[in-house]
Formats: sequence, structure tokens, C-alpha cells
Amino acid sequence: MARDYSWLPSHQQHVAFTVAHADALIAQIGEVLFGYASPPGPLTFTNIGDGHLAHVTVTAVAPLPSAVSRNAAAALTQLRAAIEHTLFAEVEQQLGRPLSAGEGRRIEMPTCARDADLIAWANDRRRASITPLHVGAPLFERIRRLQPYQHPRPDDHPLRVLAEHTNLAKHRTPAVAATLLGAVIPDRRASDLVLASGPDKPLQAGDVLATGPRYQRIPLSIWPKISIQRPHTGTWHVAMTELGEIETWARTIALPVLIAGRTDVTPLPPQLDTSIGYDDTYAALSEAGTVPAAQRMSRRMQAAVVRLGIADTLALHPESPDSATVSGWLDALDDEQVFNKQIQLSHAARSGNPLLLDGTVRQLIAESIQHVTAA
Repeated sequence: MARDYSWLPSHQQHVAFTVAHADALIAQIGEVLFGYASPPGPLTFTNIGDGHLAHVTVTAVAPLPSAVSRNAAAALTQLRAAIEHTLFAEVEQQLGRPLSAGEGRRIEMPTCARDADLIAWANDRRRASITPLHVGAPLFERIRRLQPYQHPRPDDHPLRVLAEHTNLAKHRTPAVAATLLGAVIPDRRASDLVLASGPDKPLQAGDVLATGPRYQRIPLSIWPKISIQRPHTGTWHVAMTELGEIETWARTIALPVLIAGRTDVTPLPPQLDTSIGYDDTYAALSEAGTVPAAQRMSRRMQAAVVRLGIADTLALHPESPDSATVSGWLDALDDEQVFNKQIQLSHAARSGNPLLLDGTVRQLIAESIQHVTAA
């Protein structure tokens, strides 16, 4: 379906570049996290004996790069700026004149817990001359639609979360980010294995992740998660998910509602290159990528896990070449090709036909050897 940006008037084109800049910052965070989480990963462990038990214990947590919290704060600030700038431009457009310095200081996106608070904000005498913000005006009603009290859980409303994050970053500290425990998954069933549980908190040396029989070997997959803390609730949320959800809300809901009063429009594309200039912004929007940074990074991390899985599967075959050959071949494939190889393996494994599975594995082994030969 052809994209249609007729809902975005010329006086609001600026916002497309702001959200694209925010997406680029989120992409930078993703790159840092990809390197941080890549093998051997940020966690080191040891087994500590305790009678007939052994505890898998954290011995060290690699420091989280400061770019994570600072770029997170910058991305969230840009998303809030996109909303504030849009509101300012819409007020000026509707008034048909530039705002005075005093009026300009009164333009803000309110974040209210009750409708009465929003009405009081609009009725403030300092906004008497800003008629688009008066109660009952179309722009006021658009603002009302975006308020946290419209959500069944106001503390989780994206506008509330965005406001709290940016207030913290502006006045106190960059976003608070840390490495938490994502999951501990045993490679096989073990009824006498006790896994870590309890409230989310940053990992530190001495934390016990699993306890089991001392003289029984139970392989574990341990996954960290890089999280960001919400200032108003103290809860931890996966950083890329938090940023991605707020970005998506801003692009697909908040900005279309403020500008057009509706959400059934072509969303602003996140992958608009802001490093070059454009003679025709609408044409640039129609050609820009539409996959937000959080989704792109999620796909990339999934592909990295799939690469490890394929390598492990091929290593089990007696005719498998050395690990460097297989890894070199897998690294040369793009992510979509890797997913397709995994689909081939999964189909063969689910078929219940050992000959089909063996043939598929042999085919992939042959491809890896051919890649080295061709190189």
C-alpha cells in the first residue's frame, strides 16, 4: 500500500526529523548492548560447594557502558521534544501569528492524573490569550485524549513514563540502567534444581542464580537483561523494550492525534536519514525505512542466538568441520538467510524422519565447507 503523508502539513514536517533522530539514538544503544551482551557476555560465574549442594554464583558483572544511560536519556528527551515542538507549532498555526516570549513559555504538554487537573491547566489565566488550548477547543480535546488518566494504569501510560524519565534526566541524573537477570534455563529437566527468584534488582557479585546437587552436572543457559528503571515506580524494564514502546506510541499515536486528530494515518517512518538534506520531505518520508530501532535490534539479537544454535547442531554431526569453518560461514550470512537455515533445520527435526534431518545437516555442512573453499 502506498504511503500517504497528506495528514502531515508543512508546518509540522520538522517532527519527522526529530523522531528519526530519536530512533538513531536508540539504534546506537542497541549497538552498544549487542557488543556488551555478545559472548562471553557481561557475567562470570563460579560453582560454590555447600555440603551436598552447589550454588552457581555471580563472581563479576561487567560495567555497563555509560553510553546506554546517556543515549537513553537523549532519545527520550528527543521524543518529548517532538511532542512539545508539535504542540508549539500547532498553536502558532491555529493562532495565525507568532507567539510572544511569555506565551511561548506557557506551551507545554501537560501530564495530568485527573481531568480536573487538565481543565485547571487550560484555565490558567496565563494562557488566556492562547485560545487553541482553551477547554473545548479541538487542540485541547486532542491533548485530553493523550492524558495518563485515560489509561487503566496511569503510571504505565507512555506519556507519564516519558515525562518521568525526561524530568529525571533533565534535573537529576541520566536514565538509570543496569544489568539484571533475564532467565536461567536448564538444558534438561532437573527436579532438584532451584533457580533464582525474587524481585528484579541489578546483579552483583555474590548473587546465587541456581542451586543443585553438588556432584551432578546440569548445563545452564543464563541470560542477562539490560534494564532501565522508571523513576516514579522504581520498577525495572528491559531498556530496548521501554524505549521502543515509547517511540512507537509517539510516532503512531501522540503525534498523529496532536496534528490530525486521528491515528488511522501512515505513521512517520523511524529510519529517515537525518545526515543529509532533502528537497522534498514527503518523497523522503515515502522512501525511508519503517522498522524502528528496537525491532531491528531484537531481530539482530535473535539472529545471533540462532547462529549459535545452528553451530551447536552441526557440531554434533560426525562429519562437521571445525567450529571456525562453521562460524565463518554463519557470520557471512545475513540475518534473514540465517533464519531461513534455522527454518530448514526445524522442519527436518519436526518431521520425525532421521534421514531428512541427517540430509539437511549434511547440506548445511557442505555449504559451510564450500564457503571456506570459495574464499
